[in-house]
Amino acid sequence: MVSAVQQGRPPGRSLRRRATAMAAGVALSAGGAVALASPAQADDAWLTVDDDGFATFTIPVDEIEDAVGHDVGQIVAEGNFGPSANWAEFGLTLRGDTATGVLGPLEPGHYYYQVTADDHYPVKDPTNPTTVASEPEWSTFMVDGEGAEELMDAPDGARGEVEELTYESSVAQEERAALAWTPPDYDADRDQPYPVLYLQHGGGQSYRDWVEVGRAAQIFDNLYAEGKIQPMVVVMGNGNVSDFGDELFRNIVPASEQALNISDEPSERALAGLSMGGGHTFEVLVSDPGEFSHLGTFGAGRFDLDDLPVEQINSGTDLLRLYVGNPTDIAYNDVYHAMDALDEAGVEYQFDGANPDAGHNWDAWQENLSDFAQRLFQDGRFPGLSPGHETIDAPFETPESGTTPTPWVSDDGYVTFETSTEFADAEHVTVWANWGASHLWTRVELSKAGDRWRGTVGPLEPGAYHYRLIVDMEAKKDTGNPTSVTSEPTWSQFLVPGESARLVTPAPEEERGEVQEMTYDSSVADEERTALVWTPPGYDPERSEPYPVFYLQHGGGQTYTDWVEMGRAPAILDNHMRDGNLEEMVVVMGNGNVGDFTSELMDNIAPAAESQFHVSDDPEQRALAGLSMGGGHTMGVLTDRPGEFAYIGTFSAAYFGDGSDLDVESINDGTTLLRMYNGNITDFTYGSVVNAIDIFDRLGVEYEFDGWFEGPHGWDTWQYALADFAPRLFTEATADDGDSVEIEATVPEVADGYLSLTVAEHGGAVALDEASNAGDRLEMLGALPEVTVTDSRNDQQAGTSGWAVSGQSSALSTVGSSIEAGHLGWVPSLVDAGEGVEAGEPVSTLMSGGTGLAAPQRLVEAAGEGRFGSTTATAELELEVPVDTSAGTYTGEITVSLFPVD
Repeated sequence: MVSAVQQGRPPGRSLRRRATAMAAGVALSAGGAVALASPAQADDAWLTVDDDGFATFTIPVDEIEDAVGHDVGQIVAEGNFGPSANWAEFGLTLRGDTATGVLGPLEPGHYYYQVTADDHYPVKDPTNPTTVASEPEWSTFMVDGEGAEELMDAPDGARGEVEELTYESSVAQEERAALAWTPPDYDADRDQPYPVLYLQHGGGQSYRDWVEVGRAAQIFDNLYAEGKIQPMVVVMGNGNVSDFGDELFRNIVPASEQALNISDEPSERALAGLSMGGGHTFEVLVSDPGEFSHLGTFGAGRFDLDDLPVEQINSGTDLLRLYVGNPTDIAYNDVYHAMDALDEAGVEYQFDGANPDAGHNWDAWQENLSDFAQRLFQDGRFPGLSPGHETIDAPFETPESGTTPTPWVSDDGYVTFETSTEFADAEHVTVWANWGASHLWTRVELSKAGDRWRGTVGPLEPGAYHYRLIVDMEAKKDTGNPTSVTSEPTWSQFLVPGESARLVTPAPEEERGEVQEMTYDSSVADEERTALVWTPPGYDPERSEPYPVFYLQHGGGQTYTDWVEMGRAPAILDNHMRDGNLEEMVVVMGNGNVGDFTSELMDNIAPAAESQFHVSDDPEQRALAGLSMGGGHTMGVLTDRPGEFAYIGTFSAAYFGDGSDLDVESINDGTTLLRMYNGNITDFTYGSVVNAIDIFDRLGVEYEFDGWFEGPHGWDTWQYALADFAPRLFTEATADDGDSVEIEATVPEVADGYLSLTVAEHGGAVALDEASNAGDRLEMLGALPEVTVTDSRNDQQAGTSGWAVSGQSSALSTVGSSIEAGHLGWVPSLVDAGEGVEAGEPVSTLMSGGTGLAAPQRLVEAAGEGRFGSTTATAELELEVPVDTSAGTYTGEITVSLFPVD
């Protein structure tokens, strides 16, 4: 299939013929980075970002209504906030004259966003001076931190300049502009012209996008400061023309060569582009092979692959490297098919691997640019996949339209939604689900597919998800999903399976407890009511000792069914029982929608449970917990009737008094465990819990605080709280008679779980064997000391992460001479390891066509499923140097580093 930008492109036209038509009127605008005029700033910022990466939106509704010219009913902030850094909407809460919301913590990186009213009216944030020429409503911001170092502003003195180059375009018949980045020490008069990279934007973008959104200037500044790229000039031209090849060779290249001290030698010229620009890059490779020695395509693959000049491409190209995101990248399948065709044709190329963390977006393209730039005009870079990237073994395929209930979940966590035909006439359809930062709800837009709406989101971490459709601003149930939620009729659910989702995954049927209804008369509500009761597997109503009982309450706007339907309480309890983590108990989930919950519980729910089930009325054998409103009710029972329940848990709830009503002595004497749980600052009870902790500390109330869970006021937070709280109940046992044996144990801090690396003793240095002469080189062999990784992290600490060990060598030096690190290679191997652990790939030396250990190379890695325990690895070392290397004893070091990986 040929895209519009690839049609009618005659091959074989030479650069030399076209380049003679020199563009007229070339001008270079000096004076550093260029920018459009900033908008007038309002008094108060619409967006603030704190040091922890939480983005707080505070937007005056009247300013939005003034901008769009009418009243609005919905305001969202939308940007690259979704899974895989794809575009998503974050719904803001309208409170009076302000639309507010807290999103985060956001991963370190570069973000772009706009404010949109009523689905169709985008508004530029006037308080943010950043601009994007191709998207006038967009603003940008940075979240600094580990992993985003290359996107941050380089220190003063280490920054190159971005200048505007204007020229007459004979193709577009107008004056046009390009941006040019020059390194900090650029010398317009140096004898040797600089190598040059021509870097192209995508469809619907402009020549400014690589600077304004892609952070290209920061990427080049930081790479150059670290010595990772060669001195070069980067030209970002305007590719919005009907014939890019003509525009490039007739206008962009000649104008650049006239204004800048850059080379016209193909060996010192590179060409790359994203999306449409990647398609343009491949067109030039085919039409004019050999005119650029290095070419890169980012998120592009819909190439014209017929009649390729294979011999000319291979002989004239030092590097052709293809890049793509994960299956949410629209180019994913195109790249798969393109590689098949290139392989069959015999075209030599490299594949960077599919980026598992990003789709068809700037997060992917920024990483692509960084990798590609480090491969230009220098040798020694590993030709294979980037660390963590994946091969594409097959195209990503979803079920045919209308053939399966939705959503459809792939084995690797990609979730495809498809609506019924009832929304065929809708204008805007999104899926709003708990897949945002901190499990916050964000909306992902679906695309029209015939008379349905369809879209794929992911990859999602294993876990339980809930969602609803938003169709033209109205919440709708996904009727293709059979799940339902009694208290939220428009909600549906799905599960992404995986080890970290085990507790919320239904246990095998034969290992499940039973959930049954309990009806009772409520003297408080003056009606018959219902509760749900979970009994453990093997529940015996005739056993001699009554079961401990745990009363578990829902939140405001919910009902007694929510802990089963949304909280996945049966699955959590069943799996804890299977694992031996839970005392046998009965769990009663009552209806807390009453004005006086303490009376409802003590006079109605508890007596009904005690009469209908074999449960204890002993306070030592009773627990009470609840979420949000139910947590407030729980705290009320604790303060009103201290000592009635030995175990108390509050989930996203707090004590709201000033302490004057607390009988601290009775609370402490009558409570075995008071444990509080809460989400992070996106949980609106955050401040109340901080206040409660202060009061409890001041008055001496004995309690435990679990810490701030990375979640909002929502079910992810509460499922975690239940999973942590339930195994703590009724665990203190006593014996009336018999001998006792005193046991004493000291548990060091590391027993909480740790990930560590040790290197075997090696006498201070590893001496390589005597050199052998292999004709053009000297070879020396040795062995890396055994490296042992110990991982005792529990599942809560590790999540889904495994770990990896990499190694990198310094240069080896002696007096007056040195040997580059790339001359040292290795062959990793496992000494002792379990399943799921793999040794790294062999790394050849520079003299054997590899990259050596000049850059970090993988020694050993473990997936999340096989990480636990101890693993020992080593590697055969091989040093290969030219036979004329100066004699002497060279020393250096290999640094091995351990880090967790997803």
